[in-house]
Amino acid sequence: MRSIRTHTDRISITLNDGSRVEGDLAIVAHGTLPAAPAPWTGPDGIPVDSRLRSMHAPRQRIYAAGGVAVHHYPGHGSYRIDHWDDSAAQGIHAANALLHDLDMADDPGQYLPSSTFSARIHGHTLTGVGHPALGTRTRVLSEEPLITAHYLGDVLVALTGVDAASHLRELMPRLHHSDPVTESTVPVMRQHV
Repeated sequence: MRSIRTHTDRISITLNDGSRVEGDLAIVAHGTLPAAPAPWTGPDGIPVDSRLRSMHAPRQRIYAAGGVAVHHYPGHGSYRIDHWDDSAAQGIHAANALLHDLDMADDPGQYLPSSTFSARIHGHTLTGVGHPALGTRTRVLSEEPLITAHYLGDVLVALTGVDAASHLRELMPRLHHSDPVTESTVPVMRQHV
């Protein structure tokens, strides 16, 4: 693809061979590198607002999702997420934001990461949910199973745990709320012998 141009009523795309394609909607997939076509910031990704709209072209109805989207957590720094679950969730959110902007759906609200991640390490499962941005403060909620909460101010933005996946799922509804999780609200793990 050589270029993309947005107009008030259509999108024009010029392909590498010089031919042009016009349409109402263009979806461009870039793989895992945050390389966006010019003029939308090139190799550094596309900064987006809370609804995943491009901050460089807010009136052009350009949305970004996945590894190319550069998010800004309220009152904090920027970040990117390279995970297929979050990419799918962001794509759905961006589509709903587009429908809202066209007066065809309700406002989807702010996109906040809440996909789960896990890895099996030395016979144990490390599980995380949300995004523990740089500058978060952490607190151990439970030592057995190990559960750590990550906060920006009083807002719970992520949880991590070892062998605690079911407990993290129970705590997930508290993500992105200023209702701090305390040790007394962590579900008790029952071991079967």
